[in-house]
Amino acid sequence: MKKLTYLLILLALGLTACVDDESKGITTPLPELSIAGSDSETMPVYNVYYGNEVTIDPGVESSSENLTYTWGYGTYTEVTTGSFQKGDLTTISNEPVLHFAFPGEGSYYVHLTVTDGTVGDMMEYRVNVTNYYDKGILVVANSADGRGNLGFIKELTAEDIAAGETWHLEEHTLEAVNPDLEVGTLIGADRTNAASTPFTQTPILIVAQDDRCYYVNSTTFEVNSYSLYDEIFTGFRATHFLSADSYASYPFVYDKNMGESIHMQKAYWFVYSHAMDIYHYQYDDVITGYTWQSSINSKTLSPVYVDYSIPEIYDYNSMFGRFGTGDLLAGQNLLMVARETASSTLHLVTQSRENPLELTQYTLTSAYNEDWTGIDFVVPDGGKTTYTASTADGIPAQGTHMALAQDYQVAFYPVDNGLYAYYLLNASPRLPSTPLITYPAGEEITCLNVNVATNELYVGTYTEATGRGNVYIYSVANLTSGNLEPTHEFLQSTDRIVDIRYKN
Repeated sequence: MKKLTYLLILLALGLTACVDDESKGITTPLPELSIAGSDSETMPVYNVYYGNEVTIDPGVESSSENLTYTWGYGTYTEVTTGSFQKGDLTTISNEPVLHFAFPGEGSYYVHLTVTDGTVGDMMEYRVNVTNYYDKGILVVANSADGRGNLGFIKELTAEDIAAGETWHLEEHTLEAVNPDLEVGTLIGADRTNAASTPFTQTPILIVAQDDRCYYVNSTTFEVNSYSLYDEIFTGFRATHFLSADSYASYPFVYDKNMGESIHMQKAYWFVYSHAMDIYHYQYDDVITGYTWQSSINSKTLSPVYVDYSIPEIYDYNSMFGRFGTGDLLAGQNLLMVARETASSTLHLVTQSRENPLELTQYTLTSAYNEDWTGIDFVVPDGGKTTYTASTADGIPAQGTHMALAQDYQVAFYPVDNGLYAYYLLNASPRLPSTPLITYPAGEEITCLNVNVATNELYVGTYTEATGRGNVYIYSVANLTSGNLEPTHEFLQSTDRIVDIRYKN
């Protein structure tokens, strides 16, 4: 970088230190002005995440007080290895320190000129803008007044760690990228794929509120569009969100009070009511689990539907329609149910309504009945175990959700501030009477989920005294071997958590 002066004639005469005014016989020193690093042939490099401002303090030293700053930027494209092409320069600031958020990911150069009207200096910087939201963990939460809070825990790379990045939870990510957005009560969020051609998939993030859904760029978190549920059913308020289902392969929301579901067309960004009867029944709960490859880079989840009052579990077959457990669970409270991620097998725990200490574990599979006229839930040999617990400790409330780590055949579930580990394949399976982990008094477990790809357990809790949520991440392998320390914890980091899931 070379210094600029406006006295080129004087410099050509070698008068670089002063001006000789012959009419008066005096000399006037030239002002001094320099930008830190301007004598280097290498551009300083700044790395910033898309949506965040880069701050550049040029470190100007000058004997003058009245300086003019001109900041501009342009694209900086590598055309061949080590060779870059500069795009047109756009002026962005006249402040002494630059604060600027770039319009998209990529590489840019920043050009700075500083002058006092007599002498000047210039400097250029390289800025690399990357997507913060490429890989990490979504944390869906809501404040006490119903304001949604989509948090994100970035999965740090070795380069991130070397650069001094630390694991942390970013709150209100949608508003950070979309400042005019007002987020209402969130039900859930998940990354999915939309087919742009028969052979390509475009990742998209579906964010479901109780009254609408947002179609969001999966890597930048820019909101592309949204749909209102009132367009389909007036007064619809989502109580459940499922990122996909086995028949439409589209995310859907469910209103248990209305008994209706609304599907989201993720490629063309609209909502609709599915024609299948299963989406127009009233249930208390919807449980997902069964996954399989349904298209390129896409997995499909097969839910089951639960009515706790009867109780009964329902499923759906495209040929025979709805089928359920019938009177199999008569006289019992359905405490928990989980569906395996590699098969259609269900695991459930029930409690006798006459004797609350009498518990039963079921393993259920589905199969065609003998005359091939329908589908039935079947209890295989050894698939039912009944026993009487010695204490009510460790018995969950009706409708508790289990988080199944299938590779280890252990299901985690909450009771108040205790995390319990229920081993499904024990010779005599029993609910544990003591928790695996006990969180501080006044801290309630609100969410459990297992990342089946990494065998990590995500635990969300809520501290009543502070009104803030906490996130704990555990290795399932560690938990099953007695190491109960979390690999990461984010305390008092968000609002009340309703869901935690990994996004790639």
